[in-house]
Amino acid sequence: MIVFPHSFNYRLIIGSLVVAFVVLGSYSYSNYNTLEGYKTYIIQEKKLLENELSEMIKRYESVQVESKALNGKLEHSKIKIERILDSIKTLKPSASLLAVFRTKIKLLQKEKAEVLDLVTTLKNENQRLSVKAKKVEQDLLGAKSVTTSLKAKNEDLVLTNTNLSEKIKSISNLEIDQLSAKAVKRVTSKKIVSTQNSNKAKKLYIEFTLSKNKFVKGGEKDIYIQILNPNNNVISDQGSVNFGKQSLIFSKKIKVDYKNEDVNINALITTDIDQPLTKGVYFVNVFNDNIRLGSTSITLK
Repeated sequence: MIVFPHSFNYRLIIGSLVVAFVVLGSYSYSNYNTLEGYKTYIIQEKKLLENELSEMIKRYESVQVESKALNGKLEHSKIKIERILDSIKTLKPSASLLAVFRTKIKLLQKEKAEVLDLVTTLKNENQRLSVKAKKVEQDLLGAKSVTTSLKAKNEDLVLTNTNLSEKIKSISNLEIDQLSAKAVKRVTSKKIVSTQNSNKAKKLYIEFTLSKNKFVKGGEKDIYIQILNPNNNVISDQGSVNFGKQSLIFSKKIKVDYKNEDVNINALITTDIDQPLTKGVYFVNVFNDNIRLGSTSITLK
């Protein structure tokens, strides 16, 4: 048997090198995979922390409270979160650094929960006080007269209700019936020609009956006619009269000798030259002292 020692040694060396290269390659590949996995983990964890912090900031911004002290706490917590978020975005992250940030975020989440619990408690308390305040307000409104409650809702309804309330309180007030009003374009000795055309109307004709009422004290009565144009201004202003703290601007004043019987009253009111009749609705009110006896309206085209 012939042996070639040099050839055998070469083969042994080459075999060992091959094995070494394979082992080294496997190790390098394993380290490469581990490094890539680490990088992926860091990127994912960084993104996760950024999302958590962004959501926390949005949650703080959505909370609105009236308390200045509580607003200060919310703003302080939000600033701390924004600073950590800026740090995560700008610094080169590592597993240890992200772990530190994760610990800080847990503390901030605990702080957020405490602040938001305080906000909820405050809102619940405000709601309870609001319900209580509404109950007190309703009790106060219920204690007021019908006239006062209606006045807060609608001025026109108050005027009507005041007249009705006064009639309920006392039947000793004057009353009128068959109140009517129309615009007039021509007056003859036999008739009054009416119109609904504002360009042709020159005067307003008002008529009504002062009703019989045995409970009213007889004697001279002052009747006031007030006409309001579409701009709520008194037309044919003849002056004003005061009733205590109240005053009335009137278009016509009529003195009536009342003897507890029906009295037919009519009045022809001429408009001012500088205030001609225009299109719209005109309101006619009849007063005795500060009591409105009735109202009607005229619509001109």
